[in-house]
Amino acid sequence: MEEENKISFWKKIKISIFGLEDYQKLAVQKIGKTIGYIAKLMIIFAFFLSIALTYQFSTTVKNIRQYIQDEISEITLQDNTLTVTSKANPDEAIIIEDEKTLNGKLIIDTHDLTEEKIDEYTQQVKGYTNGIVVLKDKIIFNTGMTAVSSTISLNDILQQYNIVKLDKQEIINMLSNTNEWILYAVFFITMSIYLFIIYISTVLIDALLYSLLAYITGIFSRLRLRYSACYNIAVHSLTLPIILNLVYMIVNQFTGYTIKYFSIMYMAITCIYIVTSILMIKSDVIKKQMELSKIITEQEKIKQELERKEQEKREEEEKERIRKEDEKKRQEEKKEKEDSKDNLKDNSEKKGKKQRTPKNDEGPQPEANIR
Repeated sequence: MEEENKISFWKKIKISIFGLEDYQKLAVQKIGKTIGYIAKLMIIFAFFLSIALTYQFSTTVKNIRQYIQDEISEITLQDNTLTVTSKANPDEAIIIEDEKTLNGKLIIDTHDLTEEKIDEYTQQVKGYTNGIVVLKDKIIFNTGMTAVSSTISLNDILQQYNIVKLDKQEIINMLSNTNEWILYAVFFITMSIYLFIIYISTVLIDALLYSLLAYITGIFSRLRLRYSACYNIAVHSLTLPIILNLVYMIVNQFTGYTIKYFSIMYMAITCIYIVTSILMIKSDVIKKQMELSKIITEQEKIKQELERKEQEKREEEEKERIRKEDEKKRQEEKKEKEDSKDNLKDNSEKKGKKQRTPKNDEGPQPEANIR
């Protein structure tokens, strides 16, 4: 378990994409570590996407600077009100539709407009990779990354950057030389933070929905999974779709190339990873159960063999004990017989001695005097 908890970030990416058979190692991770993993992945995502957007932004800034010099007669920003007029048509809106530089549509109209006209402009920029509407008091933008239009008040921009007044020449100066690089740095940092917050929130919510799929799949496959394990599987299953989404968005920014059903492909890949990983975990569990069953069977055989040997040993010991008892008994009987013989011999000797012993009143017989 300690080894599983020490899986490095890059190894997690490798397992998430290529190691479906090792998803059980990711499933047992703590939720905090899983969220940390997806946070690191989204930092990388936001970093590279912000680089692509900043490069695209730099090209756009140069073209805007050139366009202002050549096509705009007046730009004034004062008292929270923006005024922009064209050299060719001062009383009409400026509409720029450029797929190469802007990769979208820009509408500038600083005249007094009705809400219906503003809604009309907002609808016109929808569907573009970059759609921007510049009004006298606010900026409305819509990108292919977000389905909802966002609005920034000019008053907020002026207060944030302490701007009191701007004119055409000051804007050209801001978009030139050292100020240009500062602008790019600010744009990069701002986009990195913005993209990180937007996408990590989206991914974490998506993971909640996909975790339900993982949980249901576990039920149907008769695999008991805790919800935390299902969530971990869902988060790591999003790794490849997130990387593909990053590549797609960068390509889209530079070429304008679009895949009509990319969102469906994004969902399909995630679902395939979730279902396949759970089925492989189930297969691995079954395999381990079979191995465990074999081990138990072998242990039972070994146990029976040990019991048999133990029984034979006890029988041998019992036989040896009986043999020793019989031997001891024979020895005792033999000893008793020998003792009995000795007693009989002693008794007979004593009896013989008693018969040969002279009486007290009998003297020695005189020898015959033979001459």
